[in-house]
Amino acid sequence: MTATLRRRIESTRRERAARITRVWLACGWLGVIVTLVVSLMPPSLGGDISRVDKLVHLFGYALLMFWWAQLVTQRRWKLAIAVVLYGIAIEGLQGLTPERQPDILDALANSGGVLLGWLAARFLPNLPQSLVALPARHR
Repeated sequence: MTATLRRRIESTRRERAARITRVWLACGWLGVIVTLVVSLMPPSLGGDISRVDKLVHLFGYALLMFWWAQLVTQRRWKLAIAVVLYGIAIEGLQGLTPERQPDILDALANSGGVLLGWLAARFLPNLPQSLVALPARHR
């Protein structure tokens, strides 16, 4: 393999990695916005759904933490603190809406989800890096 071909392959890999990172970031910010909007909307489910609600909080924040932990690979504890504080802030904002109220159990479920997402990111392969490593399609 010639040096020119190696440089071209490396350049293509870097461009692909940058494109994947941009898409990953855009989806991550979309997740942050959707979390905020859904958390501040009037509740759509009626009746006694407290267990389901806590599971939604747990898995929603697990996904949020896991998603961002794919990009933040060093000092993830700082990311975890930021996501926990984000959940607490949203719970506080719910107190400013007429249909919602802050719930300490929701904040705890959010925090548990952050821990779950952190553990998943710790033990599962890094998805953006795995996508970059896939063979490129030929056009």
